[in-house]
Formats: sequence, C-alpha cells, structure tokens
Amino acid sequence: MLIPLQPSRRTFLVGAGRFAAASALATTLPFPAGAAVDGAARRIESSALKDLAAAVKGGVVLPDDPFFGDYARPNNLRFRTLPAAIARCSSDDDVKACVDWVRKHGVRFAVRSGGHNYAGFSTTPGLLIDMTPMSGISLVPGGDGLVKVSGGAINGAVYQALERLNRSLTHGRCTTVGAAGFLLGGGIGFNMRLYGMGSDLLQATSIVTADGELRRDISDSGADRDLFWACRGGAGGNFGINTSFTLQTFPVETATVFNITWTGKVEEVLHSLLTRLAEAPPEFGSKISVTRPARGSGGPPLTVSLLGQLHKCKVPLEDIIGPVLLDASDKTIHRDMPYWPAQDFLSEFTYPYFYQEKSSYMRAADITPDAVAAMVGLARLMPGTSMPNAFKFFQVGGKVNATAAGATAYVHRGYDWLFSSEVNWWDRKDPKALVDENLAWQERFYAAVNAMAKGTGAFQNFPDPSLTDWSTAYYGSNYARLRQVKTAYDRSGLFTYRQGIKPL
Repeated sequence: MLIPLQPSRRTFLVGAGRFAAASALATTLPFPAGAAVDGAARRIESSALKDLAAAVKGGVVLPDDPFFGDYARPNNLRFRTLPAAIARCSSDDDVKACVDWVRKHGVRFAVRSGGHNYAGFSTTPGLLIDMTPMSGISLVPGGDGLVKVSGGAINGAVYQALERLNRSLTHGRCTTVGAAGFLLGGGIGFNMRLYGMGSDLLQATSIVTADGELRRDISDSGADRDLFWACRGGAGGNFGINTSFTLQTFPVETATVFNITWTGKVEEVLHSLLTRLAEAPPEFGSKISVTRPARGSGGPPLTVSLLGQLHKCKVPLEDIIGPVLLDASDKTIHRDMPYWPAQDFLSEFTYPYFYQEKSSYMRAADITPDAVAAMVGLARLMPGTSMPNAFKFFQVGGKVNATAAGATAYVHRGYDWLFSSEVNWWDRKDPKALVDENLAWQERFYAAVNAMAKGTGAFQNFPDPSLTDWSTAYYGSNYARLRQVKTAYDRSGLFTYRQGIKPL
C-alpha cells in the first residue's frame, strides 16, 4: 500500500545540452580525507558532470539553475557552502550511481535529506547528494504496523502518512527535518519515554555502502547485522547512504497537550520540574525551556515553559506537574484531542538562521537547588542577541532507559534529561563581536552547568563543531565497535566529515 503524498516542488533537470554552457563551472576540489588518493587537487571536468547527469535519472542541478539556491541552502546559515553540483536522487540506482561516481572521480560530497545538520555536515563544496525526491512512505503488507520510509522523506510527509493510518512512532516536532538524519542519530520526541528512541523502532534499513552495493533491508539478523546495529544511532554520513527505513508503529487515540509558562520563581519552578517530572509515568513526555528574550526587547529577563503531551494515563496531568502549576502565568491545556491534530499544537517550523547548540545528559538526582540557582544566575549574564535564546531539557528516561547502552549504537541510556544550550543570531542585526561574546559565554555556561549537574556526553543529532573529544561524547563505549563496522564497510574512508567515525 503506497500512501499518497502531496506533490514535491518542481525539479529542473540538467540535460546534456546545458553542459556545454556550463563547462566553466568545473571546480577545483580536494579529495576526501582518508580516501585512497594522492591528496592533490583535481578538477571536476564538464565531461564528468555530463556522465553523472546521464546516470542520475532524477537530474543534476548546476549553479545557474533558478532553484539551485533553494536546494543548496542549509537550515543553519553559519554553514552556507555552495556545492559544485546537486544530484537529485529519485531511486536506489541513482544513489548507487552517485557513490560510484564520487569514488571514481575522488570528489568531496555530502548527503542531505532535510539539511538540518547543526554543524553543517550536510554541506559541501563538491557534490551534494540530495535525497529529497525519494520521499515515499508505504505500509508493509502483513507487517503488523510496519511502515517503510524512503531515505529522502521529511518528517512532515511521514506524519501525514501516519495520520491516515491513525498510528504513530517516536517523532520530532519540526516537520522539515529529514527522517533519515533523525533516525540514524537516535531520534528524540515526546513519545520516546513510551516507545523508545526513534532508532529503537528501526526494524530494517536499505543502504548503499562505499563499494556501491545496495544492501537491501538489513536487520539484526544476517550477514550485515553489525552494520544494522551501527545504523541505530551511529549518525548519518558514516557508513553509506540509507535509501529506506522500516519502522514499527503503534496505534494512537487521543492525547492531552500543554504549553505552560512561568515568569516568576524561576529557580524554584525549574528545580521542581526537573526533579518531579523525572518520576512521571512513561505516557508523559515534555521539554522544559528557560528562555531569555531578544536583546533590548523588554519583558521578563527569563521565563520557564513546559511543553509536552500526556497519552491516556491513570495519573492526572495536574498531579504529574505538581504544586508549581498554581504559580504559572499562562496555562494552555488541550485535553483528550485526537492524536495527530494534537501534534499540530506541538509542532514547529524552523526557518534558516544562525545558531550554535551544545548538549549533554543529566540525572535528576544530580540537579540540586544550588546547581539550578547557579545556572539561572549565569543565564541572566548572557549578553544576548537580536533573537531569543534558551537552555532546554528534553525529557528522556522510561523506555529509552530500558534498552542496554550497547544494544544499539545509541549509547545514552540511564539519564533523565537531555540538556542543551542554544545561541541564536541573525548576521544582519548582530555584529560579529557580539556573536563571539555570546559564543564565549555559551562555552563558560556549558562547562559550569555540566560541572554542577554532572552533565556528560553529547547528542549526536545535535552535533557541536566546537567539541574536541566528540567521539567519546557522542558514542561513549560504543565508539570502538563503530570503528570496527566502519573498517569493515568503508576502510578507505569514502564517507567522511570532520566528526565522522574513523576506520581503524
């Protein structure tokens, strides 16, 4: 059963006749790090691009195309890099053709579905392999709720399909994020305490590896079971290009959704929420945000907000949140809404802008009143930018912690909260000196909060380009096994980026 979706944007295909005029676009690009080449620069000749266009049926787009800027633009504008060409893959064969081509020509490349990589690892000056034409979602016949999601689908398309089935899984809030990146790095959402991480729900995946082979529907049994293990939290861009994901879904009925704000008693409210909610039933999922308004905008210096949902549960929402609910300045609660309309209340659309995010994991028992008071005090000292900024706590626990740290590549088990600090800015309003001042504050804030609340690790789906020991932070004790898998499937390091898993 193929679930119909709305048509995608018009695609301008590059035909052979346009390559004559485009020959001046041949670009000097270095070889990928770790590849079996001599390290010299090499030109992408127009004849090579013509060969690529002939092999990729979805089309190859060059910089003179009117849609090139739209296809190339990342969500984090810090990492705006124009590729030499964009391959619009519409099939597994197109993906295989791209892998064969970059291996033959030694061209740098990156793979993209949604373009939301926080550190810009889905951008490149070489070939951008655009998966978005591969956006189908289908119900697996006889699969007891299994769905197959193509490698270029964005979250919003997946949600539309699941709504028609009245089923769900662990999903995020941002509709424009690529499902592939979301799943490969773990996948967080308000359902994770009930169902597990998004990657925990992955039952099989198809992937084109560095040798150009399509390994179809690999799972936790069979010859490629180690590769499947690595795809469940090992992050995208490391082992190949995933062309489909088979996921377990669950029936849904109704949910209570809420957005509650406090403008006073910030320290007291925040500590109460962080400790009390850690004991909530798994049907409850939430995110706590402490937000500083845009610089010079006025209003409360800091506000606390609680956003989330409650599936049908024996414990009332008011009992879960506790007495601090009485101190809220604003309470928006929608009770027992049909599940997917309730998600419209929770969803967000993120437009491209500039940002830096840093993350770690914490246990509620380590977040003392003194630690909360110190982090709030430090937050008040943030210089600020023309945009609101926040530090946040995504609630984990529940089913997430029921899986052993080594059972999948996603290692971060046994915690109550995923903490993150964000700095947001706009280049036309915030001078570089002010941005640098805020980023320096963020480093101090992150280090202090982790020291006070025993924060550890970092979420691989929130990649942080400033991390030095990123391999331990993202993958912990699983990194050694991930390197073994990398060596088995990509010994030469064809798939590489600055924080990519390294072969042995």
